[in-house]
Amino acid sequence: MSLRSDASRNPQNPYQAWAAWLNSPSGQALLQIERRWLEERLVDQFGYNALQVGPSEVNALASNRMLCKARISFFGPQPFDSDAEQQVVCHPDALPIESESVDLVVLVHCLELVSDPHSLLREAERVLIPEGRLVVLGFNPYSLWAFHQPLATRYFPPAGHQWLSLGRLKDWCRVLGMTPDGGAAALYRPVVSKSRWWDKLAWLEAAGARWWPGLGAIYLLSAVKRREGMRMMKAHWRQRRASASSQVVVGSSVRVSK
Repeated sequence: MSLRSDASRNPQNPYQAWAAWLNSPSGQALLQIERRWLEERLVDQFGYNALQVGPSEVNALASNRMLCKARISFFGPQPFDSDAEQQVVCHPDALPIESESVDLVVLVHCLELVSDPHSLLREAERVLIPEGRLVVLGFNPYSLWAFHQPLATRYFPPAGHQWLSLGRLKDWCRVLGMTPDGGAAALYRPVVSKSRWWDKLAWLEAAGARWWPGLGAIYLLSAVKRREGMRMMKAHWRQRRASASSQVVVGSSVRVSK
């Protein structure tokens, strides 16, 4: 994975509030659910280069087995445990990564933090190889958490810009030539600051997943980059075996005398 340019830094880093917020009941639930989602979907995602954009507390690439892993931050370097990963600080409108050089890009709650999320999504598509995978974790604007956003406290996700709906994100992906092929939603309880209230409202998770699945506070979207004119061909093994085992009629030769 080659770097394209030096990064410009912004002294205001909203990710600094993530560490404190993730200690809240809603933050702990988000961390547990998203770690499970990422482990299930990325453990068998093969390739050479993987890229994560987002807060370091959510280690999206922990279960993935690609050799080269890197993280990108837009507001300053972030601490993380693994020494095997590289960290890049850059501007969200121009990722310093070579075009079509990354097999996997994971955007972890970063589209809500930038003023132009479409430009960031376009950059993610640019660096992906054909048939590369994009995974996006985001906040749902049509959820109970969104009603709490104007009264944001230290117990609320530090996401300052407009939240993108799952339907709108799918449309943007299709426009950029990426085909959505999977997703998930969770967290139907409101944001609370006390663990006892969070536990009392646990029944809302099963009810929400059954009756209003589109109103989960967080979602995951998976999409694959498609190149126009490229078509994946499947081997027709059954037809080939049938052809090999079929009888061949050989015509008798006729010798013509001069």
